[in-house]
Amino acid sequence: MIVSNNLLKHYRFGASQRTSRIGRVTLAALFFVRFGILALGARTIWMEESKNFICNSSQMLCTPSCFDEFSPISSFNLFALQLVVLFTHALSVTYWSRSTNQASETWLQAYFRERKFQVIMHMLCLLSRMVIESVFIYTYYEVTGGVWLPEVTQCRTRFCEKNVICTDMNSFGKNIFSLSLCVVSFTSIIICSLELVLSLLPRRSPK
Repeated sequence: MIVSNNLLKHYRFGASQRTSRIGRVTLAALFFVRFGILALGARTIWMEESKNFICNSSQMLCTPSCFDEFSPISSFNLFALQLVVLFTHALSVTYWSRSTNQASETWLQAYFRERKFQVIMHMLCLLSRMVIESVFIYTYYEVTGGVWLPEVTQCRTRFCEKNVICTDMNSFGKNIFSLSLCVVSFTSIIICSLELVLSLLPRRSPK
């Protein structure tokens, strides 16, 4: 229990110890918002994703193959993977922040405590967070072929007859949830960008 309490105390949700308090609070809030959106979507929109995909075909393998063509990667799985990657990134930053504050004073620890090294690692943490957010947004854009997944699509797989039309009954809800997660990612990128600019500004030394 003591170890878990200390971990939560030093956990910074992907932000280093040089991040401002407002930045840490905002990143933490975005993390829980992202988790809440995924949890709600898993219980409603994506619970029976394939069953809500209907095609006007009598072929047995037509609808599953059209569903794979329509959605090769589920946006829920994509953003769930993003959450796992961000959580792993946050744990790595937390472990690094704690390791640089150990009591043992070696030449390596002394180097880690230098302000120049702290600033460089702080900037790398922010840049890596921005890269993760950007990669998943770009992947979502490429998978969906845009920012809005169509409700009706024409299937062209070899398992179907010609002129097969498929309808995704939950396309509107999926788009709303997916775009909400993209907005959260964009907000996280903006916060990290502001923190990156603040880290480049000279700090006033205390009098």
